[in-house]
Amino acid sequence: MSKMSLRRTMALGTGVLGSLVACGESSTAPGGESEVISRVTLTLTPSNGGAALTTYIDDSDGKGPTAPSAQVAVPALVRGVTYTGTVKFENRLKTPAEDITTEVQAEANEHRVFYTITSGSGVTITTTDVDGQNRPLGLRFSKAVAAGATAGAVRVVLCHYDSAPKVASATTCTGETDVDLPFAYAIAP
Repeated sequence: MSKMSLRRTMALGTGVLGSLVACGESSTAPGGESEVISRVTLTLTPSNGGAALTTYIDDSDGKGPTAPSAQVAVPALVRGVTYTGTVKFENRLKTPAEDITTEVQAEANEHRVFYTITSGSGVTITTTDVDGQNRPLGLRFSKAVAAGATAGAVRVVLCHYDSAPKVASATTCTGETDVDLPFAYAIAP
């Protein structure tokens, strides 16, 4: 075989190998598939005790053209209380439903949940968990409600990083957005 034919064969083999790796189902491969998420659930538990508050939004076709449903159960937060929070991502388009949160946890270095207060005042959200490289993850968080807090909304964004690096100091998603939903909250009288 000539040197030129050998180079072409090696280049072709390398290209095919690269294509097979990139086409895998794992989102750890460059260009991997993003998650299909049809329900996002937030659970807030008062740190001083009491019943957990749960709210969720369904999206009947994941990232399809149909708009998500209205939020179910707007939580009424108590002023002066800090809540421990969790977010759960599910694909309810499958039977049985698939818990995507476990996949996000397993691939923590490639995901981050961002929480942004978009209206209202006096509420602060802080991520309390990290990935394997000590960067914020956001599946767990705290939500502090100040004495003068007002009702509002928090934007929940699940960011998926494939080829772009995950930056610890980022305040917004610089990767692919898997979820972007507003969750309203009220203030208890």
